[in-house]
Amino acid sequence: MSFSPDARAEQLDEYTLKTAFLYNFAVYTTWPDTDASTFNLCIYGNDPFGKNLDSLMQKKRVNDRTITIHRTNNIDRLDSCQLVFISRSSIDNLKTVINTLQDKPVLIVADSPGTIQQGVTLNMEIKDEKVTFEVNLKVAKKASLNLSSQLLRFATSVLQ
Repeated sequence: MSFSPDARAEQLDEYTLKTAFLYNFAVYTTWPDTDASTFNLCIYGNDPFGKNLDSLMQKKRVNDRTITIHRTNNIDRLDSCQLVFISRSSIDNLKTVINTLQDKPVLIVADSPGTIQQGVTLNMEIKDEKVTFEVNLKVAKKASLNLSSQLLRFATSVLQ
């Protein structure tokens, strides 16, 4: 699957598109070396993706690692994740999540306004009926994550 930021939100369900974005965020991010055989993608809070996430990720891999999806409301389990999506239902706990994951190699993703300034790495938005995203490069670097230039060039804004 190629990175296509021009996918129109009205043509597909919003969270089907956002599922593809999550996958691309993972593929275009480099984590510190690990010997783990699985890539843990975690949904914190109510899962807005549903079965789309499971079916899309089922046969995909991230850096030769099988993707395992975890749905949790337990903040203490998030540090075993490589990518954490914070659902809107749990955005009130954002500060606690960010403090828990601070300086850990976890890609923190949300789709709630204003979260990029609060410390998420990537925040998805719908603009002009398209899924777009903004990047907080400072947070990524602090977590020892390297975001590909291919990913960065599609961002609507990049905080340095």
